[in-house]
Amino acid sequence: MEEFQRLLEEYLLQSEKIYRIGDRVEGVIVYMDDKNAYVDIGTKKEALLPLEELRDLEGNLLFKKGDKVSALIVKRLSGEASYLLSVRKILEEEARKEIKEAYEKGLPIKVKIINSVKGGFEVTYNGILRGFLPRSQYQGKEGEEIYGLIQKIDHKSFVVSPKAYFEKERELKIRELVGHIEKEGVLEGTVKKEIKGGYLIDFEGVLTGYLPYAELTRRRLSSYEGFLKEGDKVRVKVIEWEKETQKLRVSLKALEPDPWDEVSLKYSVEQRVKGRVVRIMNFGAFIEIEPGLEGLLPASEISWKRGLKPKDVLSEGDMVEVVINEIEPTKKRMILSLKRLEENPWDKVAREIKPGDVIEGRVKTVTNFGMFIEVMEGVDGFIHISQVDWERVEDLHQRYRTGDMVRAKVIELNPENKRLLLSIKELIPDPWEELAKKIKIGDDLEGVIVGETKGQGYLVKISKGVVGFLPLKEVWEEDGKKKILKEGEVVKGKVIYFDPERRRLWLSEKAYFQEKEKEELSQLKENLKSSSKRLRDVVKLDLEEK
Repeated sequence: MEEFQRLLEEYLLQSEKIYRIGDRVEGVIVYMDDKNAYVDIGTKKEALLPLEELRDLEGNLLFKKGDKVSALIVKRLSGEASYLLSVRKILEEEARKEIKEAYEKGLPIKVKIINSVKGGFEVTYNGILRGFLPRSQYQGKEGEEIYGLIQKIDHKSFVVSPKAYFEKERELKIRELVGHIEKEGVLEGTVKKEIKGGYLIDFEGVLTGYLPYAELTRRRLSSYEGFLKEGDKVRVKVIEWEKETQKLRVSLKALEPDPWDEVSLKYSVEQRVKGRVVRIMNFGAFIEIEPGLEGLLPASEISWKRGLKPKDVLSEGDMVEVVINEIEPTKKRMILSLKRLEENPWDKVAREIKPGDVIEGRVKTVTNFGMFIEVMEGVDGFIHISQVDWERVEDLHQRYRTGDMVRAKVIELNPENKRLLLSIKELIPDPWEELAKKIKIGDDLEGVIVGETKGQGYLVKISKGVVGFLPLKEVWEEDGKKKILKEGEVVKGKVIYFDPERRRLWLSEKAYFQEKEKEELSQLKENLKSSSKRLRDVVKLDLEEK
């Protein structure tokens, strides 16, 4: 009998799985009606699982047809179903286990706000467990899902804090960003907004950096506006970081290749290059040879013609060919020249003009000390006021105006120093040389008083371009007193000193009149002698007649 019973049980076990109350089983939901789900757990008949067991705290179904479920056997049924199942306890146990593990490890959990209650919000975890979110930790709204750290836990509920999670997350992100800053110095961020002078860049929502306009690119921009847009992703280099204040300054251009690093390999002095005019100043223009590589074209190197301003010749955006005059890569300095594309006009002057030649030019500028004459384009000669006339010139502006054509003689030419001196008076015979042909020391001259050297004597104009000197001691005395001569008065004198080369001529009025007195006295004596002889002859004749 016992053997029969054993064999019967073995047969039944082989033909159908038998479960006991409390066993945990796994199965697949094969179909569902409006009240129950039917689960295939390996028995001849499906097990019955009420839909209420499958709903979360908000009444939403957690499973659907075809899903696998783990459940507990709570009752053996007769009829269409084999067993009555329950999943609630298992779901709650699994949820509590996950929450406990998260609490112990300090990990965040995702909860959903389902209701507003006193002091905060009622939340659910996985739709199974109820918890509490203090209002001081987050200002949320019903239906919102959010992450938080578990602050407290018991067998019935738990307390969660998004604020604590945000702070921890911020701390972790900052720590990670600081690691990147101190190690690589390169960060990836998002353009937050454009402000005066640059952009604010957001990094992971925990750090904000400042990107100045000057650090956007090595290329010169006509306008910084709109270079970046809000939301643009950027990769930047950290150029300033203060850990205590979290002050962060970043650069885009620092990650761009610096063309100055290879400038010595690509360019050389005397090389011709093309570039774009990017900026014009009074002192010159900046030429972009390639993005990030600019050279200065000084105003003096724009044209051989003097007086031209950069804006007279160039406009921003112009493409020009220039010659490299200087390169200093370490100082990021390049000096360019436009005028060297043409022949130096001073070289032409050196070929075509020599001292002694007579040239014709146009008056460019008249000053108080002389005037500049344009001999040819790019070459100006200078006529000093002393070279205008043999006579003293008081005011050049009364004689010449800009644009007047003049003829002049070249008296000095130095192309290397760009020096060309001219003279107008050299075209006129030197009055001192002419005078030297006519007079000598001891000759009598007549002139006009044109000035006085106080305490020394008078200036006497002899002829055009010749002014002599009458010392006070050589002025004729009348009645024992020296005469006081006035400007414009005509005087006569004897030449007592004459040096044409040094342009000096001294007169003596005293010597002149003394000589005249001697001549008059001699003439008087001669006249008396002649009269006496005639008288003797008359007396003798008279005596002879008697």
